Amino acid sequence: MTRPRLLLLIGIASTTVAVVVIGVIVTALVLRYSAPHPETKSLPEHALTPQETITEVAPRRDGTVQIRQRLIFETPPEGGKPVSLWISDVGVGRDPRTGNRLAMMPKVSSLSAVELSTADDSTQDSPKTLGELNIDVDESEQKGFDHPAVHVEITPKDSDGEVVQWSEGRHVVELEYVLDEVFVTVAGEDFFAVPVRALGNGQLAQKTHTLDIDTDGPVYCPADNVDFALGDGCDAEAFARVDDADDSDSGGHVVWRESVADSHEIIAFAPPAGMTASPIPASER
Repeated sequence: MTRPRLLLLIGIASTTVAVVVIGVIVTALVLRYSAPHPETKSLPEHALTPQETITEVAPRRDGTVQIRQRLIFETPPEGGKPVSLWISDVGVGRDPRTGNRLAMMPKVSSLSAVELSTADDSTQDSPKTLGELNIDVDESEQKGFDHPAVHVEITPKDSDGEVVQWSEGRHVVELEYVLDEVFVTVAGEDFFAVPVRALGNGQLAQKTHTLDIDTDGPVYCPADNVDFALGDGCDAEAFARVDDADDSDSGGHVVWRESVADSHEIIAFAPPAGMTASPIPASER
């Protein structure tokens, strides 16, 4: 074989190998990449992150808010503690005139709770209900608490209606209730305030809170440990994402990641037009 022909064959072979290698790389990249599913809310409940709370907030013109709250959690083999809802006074910041810390104390009513199925055909948009849950409300003083609080415990029931412990595995609880005395006024600002710490399971600390708020205006995240400022705090590290209603057709959207060092206790937003109730002054804490 002549030298030119040998070099030609070597060149063709090298080109073929290069094309094959490039094809394998491109195929691998295509297989690794998958576009976001256009209908993420069609995912079953068990596909969601454990210890995540999803809260829908609908303000009313009478000064109350309707809350629908969904908690996804895991129960370990040794048995599950009740799911707890704490309603207590929450800080809204310091009075700019006196420096005293201010707070509000929501009142809870119209409680109901159900367990949702984690089967594949039970989705976020169309969940299936397993049954109603038992609700115990305790308004007595709690040891270690120096401020008013309401403690709600949520537990499952067996086929005879008797209260039992949570079984091992993943569970999804959906709770509905109304909060009153959440339309407040501070330093000339009138706003609704919703506590960010509320629903939890005793086994593990909550990690992520997602709030969807029915409002036409922006959402605010005032800090508890500084002079009150309605527009302060939504750029804090704890807030992974904040979408104001001004930029969305579906209201305000807030993702808040719980942190021991975080100093935020409420999410605030403007009242709807045509309010029939007057705001309540925040009290000194």
